[in-house]
Amino acid sequence: MDESGFEAETIRPYGYATIGKPCIDRYNWQAKKHTNVIGALYKKMLCALEYVDKNVNWEVMYDWCKYTLNPKS
Repeated sequence: MDESGFEAETIRPYGYATIGKPCIDRYNWQAKKHTNVIGALYKKMLCALEYVDKNVNWEVMYDWCKYTLNPKS
């Protein structure tokens, strides 16, 4: 499994500013709404895909495992 979607917040100590002006404010350019995709590989085939429009945490992973990956449990 790839856990790259687990990052909820990235701290960036530097920002963008006009040339010659100091950067006095911080802006999270990656705070836009994004979609995470959770899936599984089985015999080199991608299956059990789910699109999530929020941050992926342990509850989202638990629900995906319980209801999408193994729906009969």
